[in-house]
Amino acid sequence: MLEIRNLNVSYGSIHAVRNLSLEVKQGEVVTLIGSNGAGKTTTVNAICGVIPSKCSILYQGKDIIGQPTHKLVEAGIVMVAEGRRIFPKLTVEQNLHMGTYSRKAGKGELKQEMDAIYAMFPRLAERRAQLGGTMSGGEQQMLAIGRALMAKPKLLILDEPSMGLAPIVVKGIFETIKTIKRQGLTILLIEQNAAMALSVADRGYVLEHGEISHHDTAENLRSQDVVKQAYLGH
Repeated sequence: MLEIRNLNVSYGSIHAVRNLSLEVKQGEVVTLIGSNGAGKTTTVNAICGVIPSKCSILYQGKDIIGQPTHKLVEAGIVMVAEGRRIFPKLTVEQNLHMGTYSRKAGKGELKQEMDAIYAMFPRLAERRAQLGGTMSGGEQQMLAIGRALMAKPKLLILDEPSMGLAPIVVKGIFETIKTIKRQGLTILLIEQNAAMALSVADRGYVLEHGEISHHDTAENLRSQDVVKQAYLGH
């Protein structure tokens, strides 16, 4: 579904990402793990057209370099950005409706989809009239994921969904990712929390100083000494 060939991104004289290549097959959960500053978010922003890059990015076999971000959303690439980026002065329900701006769907269909999001996140159902900016970080992350799902993505990109959240909340977010995975949605998961990311992913890439240092199945990465020492606390 997604193939990146030799991605390079520079900020002035700083070469932030070097010759990065990865692929995500339909129905997979693929994780890109690495420490803070490794180049993970830069990679995501290049995929989504937010920053210019030098490479080939193929989505469903077509090169998408140079496509504006809103066109990529219409094509099915939807990102949950780092820091959640909900609309703080809109209610929960209004935020969810914002996820549908690029779609044409009837009221009945949208209500059915909204009900499915509320079933996945009962906390959002309880707070549907509450302003997004008054919610906790975990609730805002649920809202950001729900809004992305309302866009009917074919490829869902999650950028650091665990950042700044309490461990018990992180566990709940990753249970949600497992649920979405079982529904067959293709996911690219960007994470600092390698242990949680590798627990839900099929395959993983390790990004260090802007370059891919390791690539394998999630199970094999969990067993590699260098990954365990650097990212899994062993």
